[in-house]
This record gives sequence, C-alpha cells and structure tokens, in this order.
Amino acid sequence: MGLFESIFDLSYLILVIGFGVRLLLLKDKGAKLFGLMGVLLGAGDAFHLIPRVISHLSEGGFEANATALSWGQFVTSLTMTLFYLLYYYYYKRQTQKGTKLKDILVYVLVLGRIILVLLPQNEWGSIPGNYTFGILRNIPFALLGLLLIKWSWDERTKDGMKHMAVLIFFSFILYAPVVLWAQAYPWVGAFMMPKTVAYLLLVYVGFKHYVKEFRVQSLIELSFASLILGLVGGVFYREFTKVYGFTDSTYLGKVHVHALVLGFLSLLVFYSIVSRSNKKDLTKSLRRPIYLWVSGLLLSIVMMMIHGIIEVTGNYYGSAPEAAISGIAGMGHILLSVGIVWSMLILSREDVKNS
Repeated sequence: MGLFESIFDLSYLILVIGFGVRLLLLKDKGAKLFGLMGVLLGAGDAFHLIPRVISHLSEGGFEANATALSWGQFVTSLTMTLFYLLYYYYYKRQTQKGTKLKDILVYVLVLGRIILVLLPQNEWGSIPGNYTFGILRNIPFALLGLLLIKWSWDERTKDGMKHMAVLIFFSFILYAPVVLWAQAYPWVGAFMMPKTVAYLLLVYVGFKHYVKEFRVQSLIELSFASLILGLVGGVFYREFTKVYGFTDSTYLGKVHVHALVLGFLSLLVFYSIVSRSNKKDLTKSLRRPIYLWVSGLLLSIVMMMIHGIIEVTGNYYGSAPEAAISGIAGMGHILLSVGIVWSMLILSREDVKNS
C-alpha cells in the first residue's frame, strides 16, 4: 500500500503542477488564474505529500518524520484556503455573478480559516496535533466549500463551470471523515486518495476548458513543464542527499537529467520541426505518441524518485517490492521509448511525403 500511495502522490504532484504550468503559458487571463490555482495546489500539497512518501519508503516511518508531516499539513491548510479563494475569483470571472455580499462572506471565512490555522493551539510540529482545533479550523473551510458548491451548481451551465460543483463537493465530502475520525481510525486516512483525485480532476477540467485540443504550442508547453520538473528534481536531489549526508550515486541524480534531456530538450526539438509545417494533420497525428512519450517519462521519473529515496534513506524494501519497483520503472521506459519512436516515425513519413 505504501508503494502504491507513493507512486500515486508523486504522479499527482507532477500532473497537477504540470497542468498549472501549461495554463500559465497561455495568454488568456482566466487560464493564467486557473494555472496559478494548479501550481499553488501542487506546491502546497508537496509540503505534506513528499514527507508522506519519505515516511513510506524509509526506516522509522511516520514517527520519524512527524515534525515534517505536521508542518506540511500546516502549509497545505493555508494553500488549500488560498486555492479556493482563487477559485472564487475564477467563479466570478466565468459567471459575472460576484456581489459584495459574496465577497464579504468569502473574505471573512478565508480570514477566519487562516487565523485559526495560525494559532499555536493547533500544536503544529507534532503528530497527531490538537484534535479539537483540527475540527475548529475546518469549520470556516467547510462553510466556504458549501458556498462555492452552491454557487457553482447554480451556474453549472455557464462556460467553464461544468462539473466544478460536483468535484468540489467530493473533495470536501471525502475530506470530512479524515478530519473527524482519522485519529481514532487510521484507515479512514485512505479517503485522502480519492479526495486528491477530485482535486486533480478539478484542475484537469479547468485545463481542458482552456486547452481543448493538442496544438503545436502544446509541444513547447510540455517542454517548459519538463524544464520546471527537471529544475525541481535537481534541487530535491541536492537538498535531500545533503540532509541525509549521502554522497554516493543515486537514482535521484538521474531525475533532472531525464526531465531535461528526454523532456525539455527533446520536445523543444520536436516543436522546432513541427512548427515549420503548416499541416494540421501532422500535429493531430502526434497527439497520441507525444502523450505516450510524456506519460512514460512521468512514470520513469516517479520510479526513479522512489528508488532514489530508498537508496538515500538506506531502507531495503525486500525482494518482492524491489521487483515491483523495477517492473513499473521498466513499463515507464517502454512507454517512453514507444512514444519517442512512434513520434519519429510520423515525422519521417512526413519527410518522405514532402521529398
């Protein structure tokens, strides 16, 4: 279960930030707003999910990483509040139904939530923290969610608002049991995974509203997203190994290389080639192989991170999990290879037609 959750968490972070980065590159101000939402969501969740991944993959588990997990939850509590504040701005932009009363309600609830999160009674830095304040700080957050669900549902037929109310509803309804009962029944924490799926789908729906089809520009967007991934991967490799005093070679050192070479540079080259062609069919035919390529790269990088974290923390998973890690990583490399070869074949056939 720990291995599966680690793969899920890392994939989620890369995807949601990737969607956000791509939206930030668009000219539309609404797209930039939603892109900021995606990046904020992923960046904030990373403070909590990365320590969870490390806890799953290292000796000592969650007890050894209690401080990081608690402060990560603190950061996530703030960024999630800001995420929904930005969503309210998106709602107003799409529906033109913003009013002073709605503004006041949202700002009061957001401010109340932030103040409650900042209070020392939460006992941040310890696990499980103060149960009572865990409920109190989520009351204004829940009320904010109810308002956004109601308002979004009322405007669900408006452009860019379809499915928003439903996804926000599921994100809150799946979060509630965790707040109320996770301390007494740890298995309830499993609800966080479908809740995370709801958030990912929320960002994806916003992404598809602004990016309805694969375009030549999609290549440069994917290239830039890979650049960000490579830079972040390099920083994580340097700082994580420094914390553990690890000086040997590790799979973490391969993450930024793969992202920069097989992602950023390779996709940039493809963009330079495809952008010279005025044939829309060529771009359309590249959609599947390019997304297969990127999916394989994502899976490969996720497994490198998992393998690298295990190496650095000195935790041996056992022969069966080790085989699973290698097998899934192999699947990622296969997808990556097939995607690259498929894309090159399409380009080569195009060259033959033009010769």
